[in-house]
Amino acid sequence: MKTVALLQTKKYTPEEYLALEEKAEYKSEYWNGYIIPLHGGKPPSSAGTDINHIQIISNLIETLSPLLKKKNCRTFSDGLKISIPNREKFICSDVAVVCGKLEFYQLRRDTILNPKLIIEVSSDSTTSFDRSEKFWLYQTIETLREYVLISQDKAAVEQYLRREDGNWIYKATIGIKNSVKFESVETEINLSEIYDLVEFIDIL
Repeated sequence: MKTVALLQTKKYTPEEYLALEEKAEYKSEYWNGYIIPLHGGKPPSSAGTDINHIQIISNLIETLSPLLKKKNCRTFSDGLKISIPNREKFICSDVAVVCGKLEFYQLRRDTILNPKLIIEVSSDSTTSFDRSEKFWLYQTIETLREYVLISQDKAAVEQYLRREDGNWIYKATIGIKNSVKFESVETEINLSEIYDLVEFIDIL
């Protein structure tokens, strides 16, 4: 992220970024005035995105959507942007869940303010960033109650849960035969559903 931003010479206001996004051919994120193309600015089909990553997101949407709909929650993939309050950043998470009424950034229907659950599918190259800078930013979202990292290479799901006092606790579910409960939305699914059709090394 930082390397790409430093190579750019022009900075944009949030309003300019959002206006450009309406006409953009490919998705991008916004960090401190810089527009960061996702997939390296290439079409998703040619950007080298791992098939495991794509399959896991598809499995999550297919499995969670009907379950969460019954709880008045909606499940979104990375086509929806999340506004980071007071940070001048807009991030596209892999999966975001909103319960109740959607709250939009400046009434824009492509950018939300109130996710309750955010899920990122991580690889070896992104795990460090997902655990540090990205998670730090997500913590500034008052409505967020749970942040989940799902490995695309191993049967492992890590959860960060916000307690009533504002502190976060950590949980991990390891092994394809186990199930994970997303505490924030009180929904439990099997890891075998998350990793259906995914080729990986089961670490247990």
